[in-house]
Amino acid sequence: MAIEDYRNASARSRDKDPDARIGISLPIRSGQNGFFKSSTTLLEQTKTNLKNLLLTVKGERLAQPEFGSSIFNLLFENFEPGLEKKLEESIKKTVAQWLPHVNIKTLIIDAQDDQNFVGISIGFSVKTDPTATESISLTLARGGYCLLYTSPSPRD
Repeated sequence: MAIEDYRNASARSRDKDPDARIGISLPIRSGQNGFFKSSTTLLEQTKTNLKNLLLTVKGERLAQPEFGSSIFNLLFENFEPGLEKKLEESIKKTVAQWLPHVNIKTLIIDAQDDQNFVGISIGFSVKTDPTATESISLTLARGGYCLLYTSPSPRD
């Protein structure tokens, strides 16, 4: 059953509506009936938004130069003992500013200077349903002048 007044419906009621689409899932790929694959719940869309936010470099987005995170800037600094703390603070500050509806439950940063990579795992929920949790994992490797991002599975 479709929601009558979609703009004024709560996030919970939209999540329960099988016909509702919240946004486009990233990476962009084909969905049903030839359209892009869409997210159907707020938590699913928040996962896409969080990944997009953290992988966007500040200054990269037109008309919003402050949108994004400082992860890439920090990764090109020398590895030092306080790197994990700097990354943690940067991630929490960025999420609080751009995705205030997100509760970060766990944040694990694994920086391995001998292999030139940083693994970031974030467990989170949305404020409308704090019991439902989701997680993302980012593996960021420094290779020469480029930064490589790998997702843990093809579905993410």
